[in-house]
Amino acid sequence: MIKLKPHEFGLSRNKWPEVALIGSFPPPHGGISVHLQRFAERLDDSDLEYVLYNTVSSSERPPRVVSVCRNKLKWYLNFCFRHHCKILHLYSTSWLSRVMFGVVARLRSGNYILSIHGRSISVAINNPLSLRGRLTRWMLNQMDAIIACNPDIARECIEVGGLPKEKVHMIPAFIPSDMKNVAEPPDYVCRFIQDHNPILFSVGWIGQKFCDQDIYGIDMLVELIERLGNDYNQIGLVLSVNGGEKEEIAQVITEAKSRVGNRVLFVTESLDDVARIYQSSDLFLRPTNTDGDAVSIREALWAGTPVVASDIVPRPEVCVVFKSRDMNDFEAKVRIAILNLQSLKENLKGYEAADNALQIIEIYKHLKKEISECF
Repeated sequence: MIKLKPHEFGLSRNKWPEVALIGSFPPPHGGISVHLQRFAERLDDSDLEYVLYNTVSSSERPPRVVSVCRNKLKWYLNFCFRHHCKILHLYSTSWLSRVMFGVVARLRSGNYILSIHGRSISVAINNPLSLRGRLTRWMLNQMDAIIACNPDIARECIEVGGLPKEKVHMIPAFIPSDMKNVAEPPDYVCRFIQDHNPILFSVGWIGQKFCDQDIYGIDMLVELIERLGNDYNQIGLVLSVNGGEKEEIAQVITEAKSRVGNRVLFVTESLDDVARIYQSSDLFLRPTNTDGDAVSIREALWAGTPVVASDIVPRPEVCVVFKSRDMNDFEAKVRIAILNLQSLKENLKGYEAADNALQIIEIYKHLKKEISECF
């Protein structure tokens, strides 16, 4: 077993945090890491003592955000079978870590929460005869609470996974940022935005597949700019790349430039935040072929930027929706959105997102109260 550093326990070697969050922290940016970044800011203002264990990258903010990615498996074994935390909240999408979490929930006291931000759970529980399907259902039933980011996931946990309704909470992952603390984009991004009109924005990983198709629709985004270029010769797309293999990223960029020139800007560096880019864009595009709730969509709406998104999962009503992987429908809906930008932006005035962080904190407090009443 490895020895944990003092701050990896919380405030001291002998003091475990009340709440342990296990997930990712930016950079790199992604739906879960941005959610946890914002949620940690809200927890700082609460009376809950917490530590966020970053299992994905070296990014940290001691003593509250600690990177444990270097010896992740050993850390999981050490932490999970020795902890004395009241609440353990898992955000990891790793199937192995989720099953381990279920085992620990059976062996050690505490309240165990699993947040589900994507479709991986749905795929598993809808294959009940497979070993993964059976273990996933078993793991879900060990949890004290499940937080699903959209109604479909919540419904499947109840109807297919067999969970009682009171254990399943549907809470979108978006948590607003404090714009006072958000940095401006790099100069080259600002210049690109100034030199192009209209400005489209999208985020995603390069090289990830679902059903043998690009999850984030990078191929569709490049083709879209190619199709729109003749009618909008100043059009520009800012694409913030969350990750991918270096060789594949370089290949995609080279192919895109050969097709659309400098009308697409690939931002491959880890930015502190992309909230300002949302504010500076005319449209946010989300052509994914699988999804959870998509923090990026709610981020765009909150910034006042209209959204064109695939219909692969339920989207907020104010979004312009197109048929998933249908390039012609995607182009048509983007053209309509560009022509109606002013009215779409008017519809977003006063757009308010629910206080999702507060809802999660309320779950923590409810579970803490249940523990107190048992002793």
